[in-house]
Amino acid sequence: MSFKYSPFSKKQLQLLTWWLPTSPYNKANGVIAEGAVRAGKTVIMGLSFVMWGMATFSGVNFALCGKTVSSARRNIVEPLSELLKMRGYKVIDRKTEGKLIVSHEGNINIFYIFGGKDESSAALIQGLTLAGVLFDEVALMPRSFVEQAIARCSVEGAKYWFNCNPEGPRHWFKVEHVDKAKERKYVRLHFNLEDNPSLSAETIEKYHAMFTGIFYRRFILGEWAFADGVIYSSIPESTFYSNDQRAKVLPIKVQEKDVHPFYAADYGTTNPMVYLEMYKYSKPGDSIPYFYIDREYCWNSAERFRQKTDAEYVSDFKDFLTDPRYKFLIVDPSADSLYVAHQQAGMRIMKAKNDVRPGISMVSTLFSIGHIFINKDECPNLVAELGLYQWDAKKGEKGIEEPIKQNDHSCDAMRYGIFTTTSKYEVFGRV
Repeated sequence: MSFKYSPFSKKQLQLLTWWLPTSPYNKANGVIAEGAVRAGKTVIMGLSFVMWGMATFSGVNFALCGKTVSSARRNIVEPLSELLKMRGYKVIDRKTEGKLIVSHEGNINIFYIFGGKDESSAALIQGLTLAGVLFDEVALMPRSFVEQAIARCSVEGAKYWFNCNPEGPRHWFKVEHVDKAKERKYVRLHFNLEDNPSLSAETIEKYHAMFTGIFYRRFILGEWAFADGVIYSSIPESTFYSNDQRAKVLPIKVQEKDVHPFYAADYGTTNPMVYLEMYKYSKPGDSIPYFYIDREYCWNSAERFRQKTDAEYVSDFKDFLTDPRYKFLIVDPSADSLYVAHQQAGMRIMKAKNDVRPGISMVSTLFSIGHIFINKDECPNLVAELGLYQWDAKKGEKGIEEPIKQNDHSCDAMRYGIFTTTSKYEVFGRV
């Protein structure tokens, strides 16, 4: 077996070759690649995993696991298939069966593709006998799924491959695997941005500027850092504009309604009910979108001493609309009755993507690089909440990373709107 070393950094080569008979780590049970985003971990790990599997076994099963099947395909399978074919491997993608059939130098193996998005995912992998498993974004997977997949690795010589960006220091994967790497006989490799030779110095500098606070420590320094305090702690003063400044801030296409708004809602009965009017706009030459939050509707039942019905909220939303050509309304996914009420009223509606921590990370990044603008005159509740929206320190001490469920309704609506309409690859690139 031969490798072309030139395209790889020293750290990538370690990840690529740790299992070779000539490596001092070849007796290890697995490898953990953790650290900064965009550090060149994912594709190299996938290549290493398949090359190891094909060189070691024939006629066995492996698992390629992502947060979802689609993310596994996007992050691992698609780039990996091309790299393997370039190196003389034959790859047959049976998409309907969720597997790759790989052959090389007389060996044939099957690589099943799984998504580990929630607790129910563990049942999907039951019944398989595996010779190895790769987990991409393992820190975002439920423990039950990871442990079930590991338990299926009963073939003699099986190994485990873990790839992730850090979360909190009490995260179950940090406690049970990263901290016990020596005990479990894992190779632990920490990646920095500089370990990815495909990134220019300019790109690395850009990424250093994109993140602040907890997300800088995790995504750039690669630390398993504790999240506490105000969530959006680094909002530029230029984020906020007044009605008098509106004509200077909003793009001409927005002002002339060539770009139509969309709306995001956080549902409340005893808590505030919020609608936000939002615009997503891509400036020429900038791949990262801009968001403009121009108006806010808020009904606080506790302050008004009256709850409104879903039908009343639908009526209020119709009155709140400024452009009948609006794109859609994004609704809190747990608000089934509100969703149905708007749907029955003929509204263009969709359920929000409610992955809290990744959503907060995206919003925080867009704030830090000046890609979110908020009308402070028309969105007073959102402006007020941004200074009060905090991580739950008590839950954080138990390894649970969640915001405090207070002063969060406009913030949640904003997150729904941004995270649902934007791929993380538009903001972060391929991580």
